[in-house]
Amino acid sequence: MKRNKRAPTNRNRPPNQEDDDDEEEHDQKPYLLHLPEHIIMEIFCKIPTKTLIQCKRVCKSWRSWLSDPQFTKELFSRTPACLLVTGVRSRWGHFLVDLDRAGWQNDVALKLFSIRSLRTLCMTIVGSCNGFLCHYEAHFDLSRHLHISNPVTGEFLSLPTPPNPDRRDCYGFGFSPISEVYKLVRVLSPYGKPDQPDQVMVLTVGSGIWRNIGHPAYSFDGVTPHGIYINGFIHWIGHSSSDCSRLVCAFDVESEQFQELPLPPCIYDLDETYFKLGVLKGWLSVILNLNDDIIVWVMKDYGMKESWTKEHEFKNPVGFFGISVLNFTEEGQVLGLHRNRLQAYALVTKGLVRVEVDQLPSVVSEAWDLVPSFVSLKDIARGQLEGR
Repeated sequence: MKRNKRAPTNRNRPPNQEDDDDEEEHDQKPYLLHLPEHIIMEIFCKIPTKTLIQCKRVCKSWRSWLSDPQFTKELFSRTPACLLVTGVRSRWGHFLVDLDRAGWQNDVALKLFSIRSLRTLCMTIVGSCNGFLCHYEAHFDLSRHLHISNPVTGEFLSLPTPPNPDRRDCYGFGFSPISEVYKLVRVLSPYGKPDQPDQVMVLTVGSGIWRNIGHPAYSFDGVTPHGIYINGFIHWIGHSSSDCSRLVCAFDVESEQFQELPLPPCIYDLDETYFKLGVLKGWLSVILNLNDDIIVWVMKDYGMKESWTKEHEFKNPVGFFGISVLNFTEEGQVLGLHRNRLQAYALVTKGLVRVEVDQLPSVVSEAWDLVPSFVSLKDIARGQLEGR
C-alpha cells in the first residue's frame, strides 16, 4: 500500500526539536492529515481565511501544513480576493472583509496584524502584491521607513530607505513570475523643476541595494501616486515626454523596462478628466470622473487596446464617491469609499447607503482588494538572497 505523504516539516527548527515534534505528530496526528495531499488541499481551500488562521493554532501538524512554502503557494493560487480595510485614529489596523459571506455570518470582519508603532506619525500603503503590503512610514523624528508585511501571518520585513526620501515620490510594488523576485520601484519627480526628468530607482527585495536605472520617457504627475500591480507589471498614469499625451505607463518587473498602454477610447478632454487606476474582478481598470459622470472601463484582454470595455456608467451620487469605486456586486450595487466610510450605491434606485460590517471601524482610510496569503516573508527574502 502506498503511504500518504506526511505533513511537511519546518526545516528551521533545531534537529532535536524536530525529532520531538515528529514523534508527537506520529502519535497525535489529526485524522484529517491522514488523507491524501490533494484531498487536504481541497478541504483547506474551502475554509474561510479566519478559520484557517485559527487552524494554525490547533497543533504542530496543521501549523506545518499552513507554513510549508509549496502548500501555501498552491493555497494562495486558489484563494479568492477579499477587501482589506484600514482604520484610522484609535481603530488603526487592517481588517479583512469577505462581503460575499455577509448576511449569514455575524463576524465577517477579521482584524489582522499591523506594524504601526507609537513612533509612527503616519503610514501609507504604497503597494499590494500577492497578499503582501508595502508601507511607507513617517516617524515623529522625521525619519522615513519602508516595510513589507503579510497581515495574515503578522510578519514584516524592513527595507532599506532610499536616498533623500520624499513624500511626493511615486512607489510601486510588484513581482516577476519569471525570476520569482519581488521589487519595489521608486519614481522621483524633481519638485519645482519641470525641466528635469523623472528618475527611477529599483530595489530587489532581499538585495539591500537601491539601483538607479535612469530616466523614463514619461512624467508622473501624481494622478496615480501608488503603482497598480497586475500580470507582472506595475502601472501608473503619466504623460508622454514627446507630446504630453496621457497614457498608462506599465513597468515590466522582470526586464525593468517601461511599456505604453493606451487609455480607454474616450471622447473627453483627458486633461480635464480625473482618472484612477485599479483592478476590478482581476482586470486592469480605469475610473473616470467628468462633470459628475462616473465611467468604469476594464481591459479584458491585457495589453490589447480593443479589449477596453465600458463596464459601467452612472451619475456621481455625492462628491468624489466614484473615484474610490472598489467593486460591483451581483445585486447591482457599486461599492465605494466616500468620506472615509464604506458606501454602497444602488444603480437602479440611485440610493446611497452605508455598509455596516460587524467589528469594522466606522471610519476607514483605505480599502484594497487582497488575496489572503499564508506565504512567509522569510521564505521570500531567503529565496531571493540565495538566487543572487
